[in-house]
Amino acid sequence: MSHRPKPVMDHYTESLAVNSENLKKQLEEKSVPAGEIKTMLDAISCLYLSETDKIVRECEKDMMALEKVPSPLRLFVASIAQAMKTANTSPAAAELLKRYVAAWEDWM
Repeated sequence: MSHRPKPVMDHYTESLAVNSENLKKQLEEKSVPAGEIKTMLDAISCLYLSETDKIVRECEKDMMALEKVPSPLRLFVASIAQAMKTANTSPAAAELLKRYVAAWEDWM
């Protein structure tokens, strides 16, 4: 019986779900309105999934490409940073998102 690696898309989408849920909880703890949270998470997901599609296509051509693409966490953090540039966020959300991105960028 041979082991089949998890598809790249599954790896990225599962990570998106976990990271989005964690971010949602943190935003809720800061009393960010549910509508604003949904809008922000939708924007992050859209950016993330668009990049994930590119990564999957690249990896279908060459599995070694996986070594050159961003990890799911790095892609999530980059998607937050990108979404913040165009989103109209409350001060509480903006502060948390900036700290979130800065903390992960320092760690990575």
